[in-house]
Amino acid sequence: MQVQNRIIKVTVINGNGAVLEEAAGQYLDILRENLEKMDYRLSGVSFVYPVNEKERDQGGKPIPFSETGSYSGVDIRI
Repeated sequence: MQVQNRIIKVTVINGNGAVLEEAAGQYLDILRENLEKMDYRLSGVSFVYPVNEKERDQGGKPIPFSETGSYSGVDIRI
């Protein structure tokens, strides 16, 4: 889950993403409405297949904030 400026994006990582996406579809409107009651906005929910360790190691490594320049704000990833 990512929250920035009261906007929420949810990513579900699961091997059965297609099944979960179909099952969750009926609840997304309820989630969106209840978040709006708390003054949040749901930008989206995505379902992705997990990446195994070998594929993850081949990807790019994250760049530390100290090397990317200045940063302002708060981002929360759970």
